[in-house]
Amino acid sequence: MKRETGYILALSSLIAIVSLLSGQMLKMAALRVVFITTPSEEVATKLARAVVEQKLAACVNIVPGIKSIYEWEGKIHEDAEHLMIVKTVEESVPSLREKILSIHPYDTPEFISLPVSEESEKYAEWVRTQSAKTTVSPPQ
Repeated sequence: MKRETGYILALSSLIAIVSLLSGQMLKMAALRVVFITTPSEEVATKLARAVVEQKLAACVNIVPGIKSIYEWEGKIHEDAEHLMIVKTVEESVPSLREKILSIHPYDTPEFISLPVSEESEKYAEWVRTQSAKTTVSPPQ
């Protein structure tokens, strides 16, 4: 009986530790900044609304008036574009990429995801809350 009680207490402690660590993992979800260029403000707004509404991103800044110079199909191009700066969490990046690639008008849209190494804690927590696909709840 004492041995069974000891096992039950050890198992209960292990479950509590795993639950605590799971909550910490959600709290510490890595932030990402994603760059996406678009041909117009209308396209950028459409994409931004779609990803924020689907909780794939917490916030999207749209920067107008950038100039992109690049080689495409053997020719140098110089185009006016808009830059989307997307704030999200690492776990949402694959779904975010899939969504952007499915509705973006370019054949080869820019999608560059960069890790965030420093952030303000309150802002980071807000980004995590707004763009995390899952939540961790304690065991019943």
